[in-house]
Amino acid sequence: MSDIKFGITLYSFSTEYIHEKLDLEGVLKKVKDMGYKGIEIIPAQMAPEYPYLSDEWIEELKGLLVKYELEPVCWSAYIDMGIRSDRDLTEQEIIQYTVNDMIYAKKAGFPMVRTQHAISPEIFRKMIPFCKQLDMKLTIEMHHPHHPEVPVWKEFFEIMKGEGKGYLGYVIDFSIYQTMPHKLYLDQALEYGCRPEKLDEIIEMHKKGGDMEAIENGDYNSIEKHTAEEMFGKFSAPARIDQIKDTIDCCFYIHGKFYYLDNSEHDPCIPFEELIPTIRNAGFKGYIASEYEGHHFDETIDSEEQLTHFIELNTKILDAIQD
Repeated sequence: MSDIKFGITLYSFSTEYIHEKLDLEGVLKKVKDMGYKGIEIIPAQMAPEYPYLSDEWIEELKGLLVKYELEPVCWSAYIDMGIRSDRDLTEQEIIQYTVNDMIYAKKAGFPMVRTQHAISPEIFRKMIPFCKQLDMKLTIEMHHPHHPEVPVWKEFFEIMKGEGKGYLGYVIDFSIYQTMPHKLYLDQALEYGCRPEKLDEIIEMHKKGGDMEAIENGDYNSIEKHTAEEMFGKFSAPARIDQIKDTIDCCFYIHGKFYYLDNSEHDPCIPFEELIPTIRNAGFKGYIASEYEGHHFDETIDSEEQLTHFIELNTKILDAIQD
């Protein structure tokens, strides 16, 4: 039996929530009906009073989690550096907002807060006493374009493995392993003005490593040049999967990011067949959250269908390596 469990971030149902097809309770009921147990919530999206939450809202959330037999896993905080128009947040303000989120998460029964890399290594270190006092874990998401070789992440890992061990950690986001643009990205490029044959040429160039000079000097319109530049930059240097073993002891949680799946057999963009076995063999114990983000590109796609493909694909991979 594997120690890996598949949960879900409620962010996966952003389209349904934003367009008021589902309210918070509707999302939680949908999650329960799909068979999920562990959940992540982003209160900046689903708590109307955020960043200052009432006890009434917290109690409502706790009641819904009990009603639908769901396990609170991760509270995803948001550091809004632009909350003021005249300046960024100060270090003390970032600390206070983060502590506030930890207190609200604790009240709601969540054992872990996920923050963002806007929190510096210096501030991250200063959160250790608060984590210990509240008995809460604080994690940072490693999201594209970041990866373990980025200098600031080496500082974060030193803190996680040192004085912050057990309390400070990180969340792997599968976006850092994406090697190819997904279907919805390519469809959007066509919609914006890429010619089909030129987009095919750009994709072939990308497979060979990308050649921006050929694009700049070739017969490509401005949209095609922009698409090529973005594609070559975003999908050409994925993080190394074999590095997972070096920091898995600091990984408290994982975002199973994906954008579009035609079926439950394979994702041509993110190498789940290599990722899932590597994560399991490295000794990861905990939740991988299903995180569908195709809604950023096409809101007409059915979120539930996509999530079904995702969980079937990854359950199949996990079951195969256990046999």
